Amino acid sequence: MKKISLGKLNIVYTEKEDGNMKDIYLREKIVKKFGFSNVFIPVQRHTSLVIDISEISNKEADGIYTIKKNQPIGVLTADCMPVVLSDGEVVSIVHAGWRGLFNGILENAVKNLIHKEKAIAFIGPSARECCYQVGDDFVEEAKKQGIDINKRYFKFDDGIKFSMQELAKDRLKKAGINHIVDISLCTICKENLFSYRKGDFESRLLTFTWLSEV
Repeated sequence: MKKISLGKLNIVYTEKEDGNMKDIYLREKIVKKFGFSNVFIPVQRHTSLVIDISEISNKEADGIYTIKKNQPIGVLTADCMPVVLSDGEVVSIVHAGWRGLFNGILENAVKNLIHKEKAIAFIGPSARECCYQVGDDFVEEAKKQGIDINKRYFKFDDGIKFSMQELAKDRLKKAGINHIVDISLCTICKENLFSYRKGDFESRLLTFTWLSEV
């Protein structure tokens, strides 16, 4: 488990040794270490929906946001990107796989910020270009979505490899977010992280975030 503090913004992500974060009791054990009783997590379905914390009980979504201070919100991942956004007043976290990324989940999250010019984005552990192999059908889908396959998002020298992070950074910058922190951890090649592609089909990492009062 690692904690990162960026001013009032706090981010924690778990590792394999912390256990499978699909287990609600293990999640509670983790968040209690930071003084919380629970963490709000959306019902993730690879959508592009980002909802307010008040809607979490009756909607499927892959992103959540809140203006409440000291209120942890999180997502579960095992290759998809956990992306945190905050402008100091609003904090949001999204589960961004390639589907959500293609369909605008990051842009939807940015819309909920009040001061985009002050905002920071954080990209957590996820499958990266070094290991994330895709096929010709994936490239064709990217083309249909208007993504320039000749840009740095794709490498064709050893099979086809795709960088979700580079596309995410460009999407965030286009939406007005210029301060982006990418911790550059690949879930596939790092042994201390769960990865669906490595065979961890039922295990998930937890990334959660909250804004402190001061």
